[in-house]
Amino acid sequence: MHIVKKIDILFFSYLGISTILLLISWNQSTNSMNLLLIRAGIVLAITGLIYVNSKVQSTFLNLLRNVYPILLSMYFYSRTVFYNKFLFSDLDPYLINLEERLFGFQPSLQFSAYFSSNIFSEIMYIGYFSFYPLIIGFVLYLYFKKSPEFSILVFKLAASLLLFYLIFGIFPSAGPQFFFSAVDRTPPDAYVFDKIMHFIIKNGDQPTGAFPSSHVGISIIILLLSKKSAPTFFRIAWPFVIILILSTVYIKAHYAIDAIGGSIIAPIILYIASQLYRIPFKKNTEAIQ
Repeated sequence: MHIVKKIDILFFSYLGISTILLLISWNQSTNSMNLLLIRAGIVLAITGLIYVNSKVQSTFLNLLRNVYPILLSMYFYSRTVFYNKFLFSDLDPYLINLEERLFGFQPSLQFSAYFSSNIFSEIMYIGYFSFYPLIIGFVLYLYFKKSPEFSILVFKLAASLLLFYLIFGIFPSAGPQFFFSAVDRTPPDAYVFDKIMHFIIKNGDQPTGAFPSSHVGISIIILLLSKKSAPTFFRIAWPFVIILILSTVYIKAHYAIDAIGGSIIAPIILYIASQLYRIPFKKNTEAIQ
């Protein structure tokens, strides 16, 4: 088993590119030095993980070794807010104007106003929350089913996430939940999952990465990856993905154009991720070991 794998090259390449963007956008007020120190710590931790995994046989370590870029994705998503305005200011006014031209109104404002029952809201929040178990479930399903394509599919999923984050690092958009006025961005009420999602958004979300929606794009990519490789998972997942796509607009996390953009760009992102995997890098078999 080679110590360095394709997914490591992918991760450290993204880390290098995003660090360059951070340096270009250097700002003392955002504690750029702290962000660099955290990145240095991540490099040391991942290097240690790679080395220990090459010496110690452990199911948990092997799983962690193959999926760490996905586990770190939420952190890297939220950090794009610190360097995504070096070329443009927020693109939200253009997205809002485009929605007015396409629909004649703002879907992210009208959707929840029209369907205002707590039961419907609860379903929407469950759909939005399902993004996280969708990713985790897909990875675990492949791993414990010992799919021969495990490392390939995980690479494509990780690459897709990081490609979205590169887009967010260059083209800034905050989304309705941050850009609209306090009254307009007030999310709909539900029973339980609204509290869960409000907590996650308050503590983990940032005014970044609204367009195109990575929630929509990654969910569709998981469906595309699982349709042939994990058909049972596909049959379970697709209803949740439909609800998730609707929920991104309903809870005001995204403009409708974000969801449309995420749907359109998903197969393009997956194609690029697939091409990245095909780049030659040492002859090895990256099956589950």
